[in-house]
Amino acid sequence: MSHDHHHHSLNAAFWLTAAFAVVELVGGWMAHSLALLADAGHMVSDVAALGLAMFAGRIAMRPAHTQMTYGYGRAKVLAAQLNGLMLWFLSGWIVWEAAGRLANPPACQGKMVLWIAAIGLMINLIIMRWLHGSHDINSRAAYWHVLGDALGSVAAMIAGGVILLTGWMPIDPLLSFLVAGILAWGGWRLVRETTLELMMAVPQELDLHAIKQAMQAVDGVSSVHHIHLWRLPAGTLALSAHIRVADMHDWSALLPALLATLKQQDIKHATLQPEVECHDFASIEPGV
Repeated sequence: MSHDHHHHSLNAAFWLTAAFAVVELVGGWMAHSLALLADAGHMVSDVAALGLAMFAGRIAMRPAHTQMTYGYGRAKVLAAQLNGLMLWFLSGWIVWEAAGRLANPPACQGKMVLWIAAIGLMINLIIMRWLHGSHDINSRAAYWHVLGDALGSVAAMIAGGVILLTGWMPIDPLLSFLVAGILAWGGWRLVRETTLELMMAVPQELDLHAIKQAMQAVDGVSSVHHIHLWRLPAGTLALSAHIRVADMHDWSALLPALLATLKQQDIKHATLQPEVECHDFASIEPGV
């Protein structure tokens, strides 16, 4: 997904979500439906999440300089983490309201709930289609908000249908608990992923031990140590390592071979230090 297309998708999703959030808030209030109000509240959080994603995306495009040599790409990670925390806050609010309404469920207008939730689901599916396929953590955070909102719309539709057919009002707050649980889980995933990236952890999709073994399999390499692997703010993978070689004269041939091996793992930024003599360095990569 190009930067321009990604920006336009976030912009369109922002305004469409904002418009329907107002409709759903009014409809939920008129229908006395917590499931619909919870879904509307989540759409309001979607507006904030999408706006934050757009703002962080603009900051991340600022060029690097002598004080910020990596640039501002981490702004997207920080925005994604904040969006994860917002999901937790929203989940807590829904649980609080649902617990109160479960003791004394108000009468809901099932037909209105059903129709508004159905329209909300269609809008969420459109926005999810726009955001789908992005590898950017900031966009995936916004996607999680919209996915949770789509599930909230499904819950509201089920609640509206049950109330319309049976008149059983507790279904509304009960389904709200389910929506809250899904949001809390999505928030946990975002907070965990962003925290690991900010701490420069090895990306989960990569096996550092296997990468080390592949580097040591290059003919002429005696061993690899002090190896570190992390994701740069721009999203690319970076690796640094000390390479012990039998003969320093072979390094000009070994370096291209090692870089080619790393490129097969999608690691395009590497800093490799050759060594000939055995040095008593303490390895700082546990388990590697």
